[in-house]
Amino acid sequence: MQIRLVSLLFLYAASVLGATINTLNSTISNERIIGGIQSAPGAFPSAVSLVIRMPGGIGICGGTLITDSLVLTAGHCVYNYATDKPWPASDMHIGYGDNLVDQQEITEGLDVYLHPQFDPSEPKNDIAIIRISPILSGNVQAAQIYTGNLNPGMRLTAIGWGKTSNSPSVRLPNALQQTEIVIGYKDTCSQFLPSYESSNGPQICTENRLNKGSDTCQADSGTGVFATVNGRHYLAGLTSYGANLAGDPACALDDGFAIYTHVAYYRSFIDHVTGLAAKRRHRRLHRHRRHKAKTQSVRHTKDYFINF
Repeated sequence: MQIRLVSLLFLYAASVLGATINTLNSTISNERIIGGIQSAPGAFPSAVSLVIRMPGGIGICGGTLITDSLVLTAGHCVYNYATDKPWPASDMHIGYGDNLVDQQEITEGLDVYLHPQFDPSEPKNDIAIIRISPILSGNVQAAQIYTGNLNPGMRLTAIGWGKTSNSPSVRLPNALQQTEIVIGYKDTCSQFLPSYESSNGPQICTENRLNKGSDTCQADSGTGVFATVNGRHYLAGLTSYGANLAGDPACALDDGFAIYTHVAYYRSFIDHVTGLAAKRRHRRLHRHRRHKAKTQSVRHTKDYFINF
């Protein structure tokens, strides 16, 4: 079955970051996500854009800050299919601090952690973490992760700077977009994903028929999907892939499905990586301050998981 991986590749001639950003800006527009609306400024302060420099082109995805220095994204966004390894972290450029792509601050990746059981063929275990220099200012806030049940019929909010139609010439939006998606039912989702039992497992399944005309699309990969509780948004999933039963990868088909990585399911992976990142950060601080009698302790908490 052909599936829609919702990252996006643009070709370009120059190999410098300035050209990369110019190429991206030349593709953006003010159109809406499929079936959605423009997000209000500051509504999703954890959202980041992700541009990966590749030979002859750039890959475009999104991600979510879960600490001041860790970005959660889809594994297939950072994976080099030619080498079976992640792209170098230094080729990953993260935009943050604004809903508008052309107003974002840009930082480079320092390390990248791909899930050790990532399987690119479906993909499965489609999750990765990029470490960046700590963001100490700006309109940003780390997301808290939703750990409650994800039941059939539950509405989630998908966000992203991805395609707003199936047209091959569509320009990417400059402003962050959002749309509602609805969790599907086992009897139908299992036709698309035979291993599917429920959205409380490793993958969340949504059905387009439950909210026709709304969907994520190319370049939304890795961006967050949120559950809303008492008016607050909590990170539930990461955009991964989609199609219909016939294998048509077009977005927003009435009979289409979309699959999202269930973030809370991967708590052990996230906790492991945050521990590694904290140790690296502590060593760096210690090297920089070894002339002092007392080094600053590193903040390392796991309060990004919220129990419901």
